[in-house]
Amino acid sequence: MPHATIRVLAVEDDPVQTLALGGLLRGLSYELVGVAATAEEALTRFDQEQPDIVLLDVNLAGSRDGIQLAHDLIRQRPVPLIFLTSYPDQETFARARQVGPFAFLGKPYNGPLLGHSIELALQHFATALGLPADASGSHLPDGSVLLGGVFVREGSRLLKVPFRQLLVAEADHSYLHLHTEGRKHTVRSSLRELEEKLPARQFVRIHRSYLVQISRISAYDYHTVTVGPHVLPLGRAYREELLGHLEQLR
Repeated sequence: MPHATIRVLAVEDDPVQTLALGGLLRGLSYELVGVAATAEEALTRFDQEQPDIVLLDVNLAGSRDGIQLAHDLIRQRPVPLIFLTSYPDQETFARARQVGPFAFLGKPYNGPLLGHSIELALQHFATALGLPADASGSHLPDGSVLLGGVFVREGSRLLKVPFRQLLVAEADHSYLHLHTEGRKHTVRSSLRELEEKLPARQFVRIHRSYLVQISRISAYDYHTVTVGPHVLPLGRAYREELLGHLEQLR
């Protein structure tokens, strides 16, 4: 099972820039899931890889430049976009703004600037969906649910735990422990808050302290539920709902 991370698609037709970008993303612990040199290749990669964010060269060669491609991408699926350009002239900037990018980054750029731009783009994307910012208003809050996952912070890194990797959410006072295969991520949130944001057909509450992924339940009895390596208590008030979900899977 891959480690939780943010998945990035780069649309860039300069091999030197592509090589540098890959190194910067690795240094930030983000995953570069693909590089496309043309608009056509970008649309195919976008559909195949389902990235969390797209870094998009404005001055892309071919029949469609990066700004025209951006319109096609967001029609296919809303996603945070960061425009990259060596020539941030006013006309290009005005055209790019019409697409609604979440950041605009001039070349050359370094790792910290790229990292800040990615976090800013994710925060603006979340705000556009109606999700709140953190108390400072400058970061995506721990436990934010968007783009098919739960975003968590580990030190200076922002990670994404995809829904498919999340086995168990465990309440611990004012914190939540998010269990994946062999990993545990901790966020400051309540189980009820998370439950309201997760897809109801994919997750079910089995106890006042536990929420689990339904498809990963391997066994259950009157008192316990087994999810991966976790044997968890089954609360009496939650049995009927759990059985209803399991019946739908048959």
